[in-house]
Amino acid sequence: MEPEALDYQKVIDDALKLLYSQHHRLMNRLYPAAVQQLSLEQLRQGPLGQVLQRLAAVAQGKISENRERTLEAIELVLQMLFWAPGAEDYSVPRSFWETDLGRLLSLAKFRAYEPSELLSIGSAAQQLGVTRPTIYRWMDERKLEYVRDEMSGRTFVVREDVEQLRRQQESA
Repeated sequence: MEPEALDYQKVIDDALKLLYSQHHRLMNRLYPAAVQQLSLEQLRQGPLGQVLQRLAAVAQGKISENRERTLEAIELVLQMLFWAPGAEDYSVPRSFWETDLGRLLSLAKFRAYEPSELLSIGSAAQQLGVTRPTIYRWMDERKLEYVRDEMSGRTFVVREDVEQLRRQQESA
């Protein structure tokens, strides 16, 4: 399905409902009197709903915004989805990027970079003198920032991260 053809409102609503149901379940166990029922419209108007709407607009190319702001918004959403209470960190399963929400975030992230700021997986592996599986492992470990171009299906790593790793290798 073409990224522009996605019903981003449904994707956003599904994410809000998922996160709200998790929050509701936790709050019911923590302090039931504090639980307030919220409508979908209220969730849409809340901070997370607004962030998701903005990211959808970036993904669709309707707005352009500062890269840092886009990346911070994506990080916020990923943390809310995958950072379990009590955990020291979180990881995003690769399969997430195949979901509609993953595609939305991926496209917004891809649009945050200029093509010259990205390298193919093969090029990154060659420049670092490692194998492609090592690059994928470093992506999973968040040593290398990466983006996926939903149009071509290709994954790219951020050139600046590759150059930083190369400098680290040379100084070691």
